[in-house]
Amino acid sequence: MRRAGDRTVAATIDRLQGLLMFPDDPVFLLSMVVATLGRSSELELLFASLAAFGRRDFEVILVDQNRDDRLVPVVAAWADRLHIRHLRTDRPGVCRARNLGAAEARGTWLLFPDDDCWYPADLLKRFDAVSAAAPVDFYCGRAVNAQGETIMGRFSSMPQPIERENVWTTLIEWMLFVRREAFAKAGGFDARIGPGSGTPWGAYEVQDLALNLLSGGAKGRYDPDLTGHHPDDRLLAETPDGARKMRVYGAGLGYVMRKHGYRFLDYLPHLLRPVAGMAVYTLTGRPALARRSREILAGRWSGWRAAPGGTTIS
Repeated sequence: MRRAGDRTVAATIDRLQGLLMFPDDPVFLLSMVVATLGRSSELELLFASLAAFGRRDFEVILVDQNRDDRLVPVVAAWADRLHIRHLRTDRPGVCRARNLGAAEARGTWLLFPDDDCWYPADLLKRFDAVSAAAPVDFYCGRAVNAQGETIMGRFSSMPQPIERENVWTTLIEWMLFVRREAFAKAGGFDARIGPGSGTPWGAYEVQDLALNLLSGGAKGRYDPDLTGHHPDDRLLAETPDGARKMRVYGAGLGYVMRKHGYRFLDYLPHLLRPVAGMAVYTLTGRPALARRSREILAGRWSGWRAAPGGTTIS
């Protein structure tokens, strides 16, 4: 008859043998959920940056919303260097795709790369250091271009806790590391917000998620040394398409702020800035940027008016 100690040793050996027999089914530190539509070559840059980590403790969950097989050869080309799971869905919306991928994730942490972003080779080393120094439920960094310049919004320059007052300068979707359990408890991303949602609220889904996390008792931290790269779209600001894009982004801001009960006085500066921009750009002979400011104002006002009125917080 086996003694209890013998059974424990045998069970341990069985587990180790299982890990050796099934090396492609490890326990992951991180699950990267990539929602993608209409792109293929851009993913090569993302995957190359992930392979440069030199680590295998993360998985990539590619949520493919294309109706064709354009990504099949891309996935095949990287299958020997990355743990990639290729999911297909015909449901529109980036947040629906992210939620689908997160439901299939096996990692302790979730990250949601854009399909046209890429990361520095030491990103996970930086994340290890930041998370060890200040353990919380979610972290975020900032967006930079290839030259290291901050892009895609205003970001705080100092590390700090993420709180209700600063979610507008400490968050961007594809630099958010969040514990998988905390993400599930918060209800994931709101599918009514973000690109492809079918609503006018085309952005600020990460702020909405963070506010849900905070209201549920989760703690967050921002560190500007956590950086990722993205094409710099500032040149699009003066185009008609860029102006229309800013309108739906503005609508998302208004919707999220009112949904979460911010006072109108809290929101007023977000309306006054584009008003000032309209005046300055008109007086200085820059009609394209004046049009952009006008679209931002229209979007922010419409989003605020359309959102369900929450409790006004002093």
